[in-house]
Amino acid sequence: MKKFLSFIILSFIMFTNPTKAGSYGEGDLQLAKHTVEAFIKHIRSKGNNKPADFYVTLDGQYSVRWFCGHGVCRPGNLNEDIKDCERRSGKKCHRFAFQRTIRWKNGINPGKGKASRINSKWSDAEIFAKLNELGFYNNNLSVKKEEPKKKEPKKIVKKYDAKGERSIALSWTGYDDLIAGTVKFDEKNYKGTLSLPLPNNDGNCDGTYSLQEGGKGTWQIACSNSMGAAGTLKWMKDGGVTGIGRDHNDKKVKFTVSKKN
Repeated sequence: MKKFLSFIILSFIMFTNPTKAGSYGEGDLQLAKHTVEAFIKHIRSKGNNKPADFYVTLDGQYSVRWFCGHGVCRPGNLNEDIKDCERRSGKKCHRFAFQRTIRWKNGINPGKGKASRINSKWSDAEIFAKLNELGFYNNNLSVKKEEPKKKEPKKIVKKYDAKGERSIALSWTGYDDLIAGTVKFDEKNYKGTLSLPLPNNDGNCDGTYSLQEGGKGTWQIACSNSMGAAGTLKWMKDGGVTGIGRDHNDKKVKFTVSKKN
């Protein structure tokens, strides 16, 4: 009788705890824009529909969401859920995330901790930027609804180069004082690189930015002290720039770059 009970208990543990190594996808993965939008809806779910497992096809074009109600939220049965996703999509599937943490390992995403967790209070732009930082979304970061394309005359875009230095005032949660300094930039055709020294000999931050129509854009930096951040920016015709974002530990980062002299 004891052996029989032990077998039942062991079987229950094995079939209700499927989050073992290899239960999440691995390798390169690029999510389609509509897949990211479905993921954003998933992580913002609450109440009786708390986010649980999120599955995607290997080409990033299709997704299946699973939810859980009150109480402890546990992952579902991996094999059955994969079969369900593949039956619906007609393609190979794998588990991408559980609740608000992205578990898929691609060589950039650690698969655990704050660095892999998405905050449901972030804006769409911040979530797109975070997925870009983790290597899952390398397309244009615009989150506007796609509209049917209209045939328009081709616009002639003037190419240009711009290099220089500007004053910057940066607020980074964790630093008591406002970080004031000079940012070096090297810009070509609305894309550029930048370099920014941190105070207290904390190192130097290097990054990239991309400007878009309408005075918007995105930015990301990686620092020599193993920190980094990403977010969105706005730029004016006079050359002034403001930006917001978050670092790897979900701390706020804000900055203002002076206008042209």
